[in-house]
Amino acid sequence: MFGVSPAYVFSVFTTDFTVSDYIQAIHKLKKSGFDGYQGEIYKKEKLSEWTKDAPELKKAANDLGMKETQFVAHFLLYATKTEDMLFSDYGYEEMKRIVEINSILDSSTITLPIGGPFETEGHSYGPGEYKRIWDRFVEKISTFCEIADDGNMRLAMEIVPGSILQNTDGLLRLISDSGKENLGLNFDTGHAWASKERIELIPSKLSSKVFGTHLKDNFTFENLALAPGKGNIPWKSVINGLKENGYQGSLDLEIVTTPDLVDSEYSFGKKYLEELLK
Repeated sequence: MFGVSPAYVFSVFTTDFTVSDYIQAIHKLKKSGFDGYQGEIYKKEKLSEWTKDAPELKKAANDLGMKETQFVAHFLLYATKTEDMLFSDYGYEEMKRIVEINSILDSSTITLPIGGPFETEGHSYGPGEYKRIWDRFVEKISTFCEIADDGNMRLAMEIVPGSILQNTDGLLRLISDSGKENLGLNFDTGHAWASKERIELIPSKLSSKVFGTHLKDNFTFENLALAPGKGNIPWKSVINGLKENGYQGSLDLEIVTTPDLVDSEYSFGKKYLEELLK
């Protein structure tokens, strides 16, 4: 199944998108041959709107035969973005509301972007400070996992370049240190490639812990979101690796572009990956 990330919606409607914008978007997506979409709250002030209007989006998706593949809690990036926020309780009550919204939309996966860095240039950390920060990070993500698990949901990390996780090795350490079975990866190919990861190894390295995808391209030196096939990611290895390691979820494209190009760029990326699947 092919789907799209929220980038499709904010490429058309900006990051001030509404649930009504989502309903318009999924109608267009269905006509373009996509069967999946990802919900997202980009700004915290949209929580109430999504709580109220999620049933309307669900009904529209059901009527079209569209499936929500994951829900991106983008605004919760700030729960771990600074040291002050990391050590606060910010995000716990908000995660409970995300679980409530996602239960209406019927996805089993919540995606949480992890960004950084903590401090501005010139700041340094003394002995033991990294361990203190890492231990708190593990504690906070573990609590998010427990909140998600209460709703029978999984939590997928989206590793943004420069984050405390750094790469998929950092995620494996987090999974080990937390002991949380419902913790895994939203495989964002663009982020991984821009972080200089051996991207072709990630499906094998994470295996069943790949919970979803953001498939986008770039040239390694900049964190762009181009259509697959318009950068230099080794897509054949990535797609074959996902198949060989048991990934059966949606192949969701994430392309950031302008409103006049959004349909052509997503169609290009979809056709490019379809050819590889043949």
